[in-house]
Amino acid sequence: MSDFVAVVVLSLLSSALTEALSYVIVYRTEAFQRLKAKVIQTEARLEEEKNAVSGSGKHRQRRIDGLETQLADARRSAGSLQMRATLVVGLVQMAAIYAVGTQFSGRVVATLPFEPARMFRSLTHRGLPEDSPVSACSATFVFVLGGLAFKAIFDRYLQLGLPKGSSLPSW
Repeated sequence: MSDFVAVVVLSLLSSALTEALSYVIVYRTEAFQRLKAKVIQTEARLEEEKNAVSGSGKHRQRRIDGLETQLADARRSAGSLQMRATLVVGLVQMAAIYAVGTQFSGRVVATLPFEPARMFRSLTHRGLPEDSPVSACSATFVFVLGGLAFKAIFDRYLQLGLPKGSSLPSW
Protein backbone atom coordinates (compact mmCIF):
# COMPACT_ATOMS: atom_id res chain seq x y z
CA MET A 1 0.00 0.00 0.00
CA SER A 2 1.39 3.40 -0.91
CA ASP A 3 2.14 5.99 1.73
CA PHE A 4 -0.58 8.30 0.40
CA VAL A 5 -3.31 5.67 0.71
CA ALA A 6 -2.08 4.73 4.19
CA VAL A 7 -2.25 8.35 5.34
CA VAL A 8 -5.75 8.83 3.89
CA VAL A 9 -6.97 5.62 5.58
CA LEU A 10 -5.44 6.73 8.88
CA SER A 11 -7.16 10.09 8.46
CA LEU A 12 -10.50 8.38 7.85
CA LEU A 13 -10.07 6.13 10.89
CA SER A 14 -9.04 9.06 13.07
CA SER A 15 -12.07 11.08 11.97
CA ALA A 16 -14.39 8.13 12.61
CA LEU A 17 -12.87 7.64 16.07
CA THR A 18 -13.31 11.29 17.01
CA GLU A 19 -16.92 11.30 15.78
CA ALA A 20 -17.60 8.16 17.84
CA LEU A 21 -16.05 9.82 20.90
CA SER A 22 -18.18 12.91 20.33
CA TYR A 23 -21.26 10.73 20.11
CA VAL A 24 -20.45 8.91 23.35
CA ILE A 25 -19.47 12.04 25.28
CA VAL A 26 -22.15 14.46 24.07
CA TYR A 27 -24.62 13.57 21.37
CA ARG A 28 -26.24 10.53 22.95
CA THR A 29 -26.74 12.14 26.36
CA GLU A 30 -30.26 12.92 27.47
CA ALA A 31 -29.39 16.54 28.25
CA PHE A 32 -28.13 17.18 24.72
CA GLN A 33 -31.12 15.41 23.15
CA ARG A 34 -33.47 17.62 25.21
CA LEU A 35 -31.63 20.75 24.13
CA LYS A 36 -31.64 19.64 20.50
CA ALA A 37 -35.40 19.04 20.63
CA LYS A 38 -35.90 22.44 22.28
CA VAL A 39 -33.84 24.17 19.56
CA ILE A 40 -35.81 22.47 16.80
CA GLN A 41 -39.14 23.28 18.46
CA THR A 42 -38.20 26.90 19.17
CA GLU A 43 -36.92 27.43 15.63
CA ALA A 44 -40.21 26.09 14.25
CA ARG A 45 -42.25 28.37 16.55
CA LEU A 46 -40.06 31.34 15.65
CA GLU A 47 -40.43 30.73 11.94
CA GLU A 48 -44.17 30.32 12.38
CA GLU A 49 -44.36 33.57 14.34
CA LYS A 50 -42.32 35.48 11.76
CA ASN A 51 -44.55 34.24 8.94
CA ALA A 52 -47.81 34.98 10.77
CA VAL A 53 -49.73 38.02 9.58
CA SER A 54 -52.05 38.35 12.56
CA GLY A 55 -51.33 40.19 15.81
CA SER A 56 -50.33 43.69 16.68
CA GLY A 57 -46.85 44.92 15.90
CA LYS A 58 -45.54 45.44 19.45
CA HIS A 59 -47.00 42.27 20.94
CA ARG A 60 -45.81 40.16 18.01
CA GLN A 61 -42.32 41.67 18.17
CA ARG A 62 -42.14 40.87 21.91
CA ARG A 63 -43.05 37.23 21.20
CA ILE A 64 -40.41 37.05 18.46
CA ASP A 65 -37.78 38.56 20.76
CA GLY A 66 -38.70 36.09 23.52
CA LEU A 67 -38.39 33.14 21.15
CA GLU A 68 -35.03 34.39 19.85
CA THR A 69 -33.79 34.68 23.44
CA GLN A 70 -34.96 31.12 24.21
CA LEU A 71 -33.22 29.87 21.09
CA ALA A 72 -29.97 31.65 21.93
CA ASP A 73 -30.05 30.24 25.48
CA ALA A 74 -30.64 26.69 24.25
CA ARG A 75 -27.81 26.97 21.71
CA ARG A 76 -25.48 28.37 24.38
CA SER A 77 -26.29 25.49 26.74
CA ALA A 78 -25.70 22.96 23.99
CA GLY A 79 -22.41 24.65 23.15
CA SER A 80 -21.22 24.27 26.73
CA LEU A 81 -22.04 20.55 26.56
CA GLN A 82 -20.11 20.23 23.29
CA MET A 83 -17.04 21.87 24.82
CA ARG A 84 -16.03 18.63 26.58
CA ALA A 85 -16.10 16.69 23.34
CA THR A 86 -14.16 19.42 21.55
CA LEU A 87 -11.37 19.14 24.12
CA VAL A 88 -11.17 15.34 23.86
CA VAL A 89 -11.35 15.41 20.05
CA GLY A 90 -8.59 18.02 19.93
CA LEU A 91 -6.30 15.91 22.10
CA VAL A 92 -6.95 12.77 20.05
CA GLN A 93 -6.32 14.63 16.79
CA MET A 94 -3.08 16.17 18.11
CA ALA A 95 -1.86 12.71 19.14
CA ALA A 96 -2.80 11.29 15.74
CA ILE A 97 -1.05 14.13 13.88
CA TYR A 98 2.07 13.58 15.98
CA ALA A 99 2.00 9.82 15.31
CA VAL A 100 1.53 10.27 11.56
CA GLY A 101 4.22 12.94 11.47
CA THR A 102 6.77 10.73 13.20
CA GLN A 103 5.83 7.59 11.24
CA PHE A 104 6.12 9.28 7.85
CA SER A 105 8.83 11.80 8.71
CA GLY A 106 11.02 12.74 5.78
CA ARG A 107 8.91 10.88 3.21
CA VAL A 108 7.09 12.57 0.36
CA VAL A 109 3.59 11.05 0.18
CA ALA A 110 2.17 13.18 -2.62
CA THR A 111 3.18 15.71 -5.23
CA LEU A 112 1.07 18.79 -5.72
CA PRO A 113 0.28 19.73 -9.33
CA PHE A 114 1.21 23.34 -8.56
CA GLU A 115 3.71 25.30 -6.55
CA PRO A 116 2.09 26.36 -3.25
CA ALA A 117 2.24 29.99 -2.21
CA ARG A 118 5.16 30.84 0.04
CA MET A 119 2.97 31.20 3.12
CA PHE A 120 1.61 27.62 2.68
CA ARG A 121 4.96 25.91 2.07
CA SER A 122 5.58 25.40 5.77
CA LEU A 123 2.30 23.49 5.94
CA THR A 124 2.87 21.33 2.88
CA HIS A 125 6.53 20.65 3.76
CA ARG A 126 6.16 19.90 7.47
CA GLY A 127 8.53 17.04 8.26
CA LEU A 128 10.21 16.97 4.83
CA PRO A 129 13.89 17.66 4.19
CA GLU A 130 14.84 21.14 2.95
CA ASP A 131 16.10 19.82 -0.39
CA SER A 132 12.73 18.27 -1.35
CA PRO A 133 10.95 19.78 -4.37
CA VAL A 134 8.60 22.70 -3.79
CA SER A 135 5.60 20.69 -4.99
CA ALA A 136 6.30 17.83 -2.55
CA CYS A 137 3.65 17.18 0.07
CA SER A 138 4.14 15.74 3.55
CA ALA A 139 2.02 13.12 5.32
CA THR A 140 0.96 15.63 7.97
CA PHE A 141 -0.56 17.93 5.36
CA VAL A 142 -2.47 15.08 3.68
CA PHE A 143 -3.62 13.78 7.07
CA VAL A 144 -4.95 17.16 8.21
CA LEU A 145 -6.71 17.88 4.89
CA GLY A 146 -8.23 14.40 4.87
CA GLY A 147 -9.37 14.82 8.47
CA LEU A 148 -11.09 18.10 7.65
CA ALA A 149 -12.83 16.57 4.64
CA PHE A 150 -13.93 13.41 6.46
CA LYS A 151 -15.18 15.40 9.47
CA ALA A 152 -17.34 17.54 7.16
CA ILE A 153 -18.71 14.42 5.49
CA PHE A 154 -19.50 12.75 8.82
CA ASP A 155 -21.14 15.90 10.16
CA ARG A 156 -23.29 16.23 7.08
CA TYR A 157 -24.52 12.66 6.88
CA LEU A 158 -24.73 11.70 10.57
CA GLN A 159 -26.33 15.03 11.62
CA LEU A 160 -25.54 14.50 15.28
CA GLY A 161 -25.16 18.16 16.29
CA LEU A 162 -27.62 20.98 16.42
CA PRO A 163 -29.39 21.92 13.21
CA LYS A 164 -27.94 24.85 11.36
CA GLY A 165 -30.88 27.19 11.65
CA SER A 166 -31.83 30.63 10.52
CA SER A 167 -30.92 31.97 13.94
CA LEU A 168 -27.25 31.92 13.04
CA PRO A 169 -25.90 35.27 11.90
CA SER A 170 -25.96 35.68 8.13
CA TRP A 171 -22.87 37.77 7.50
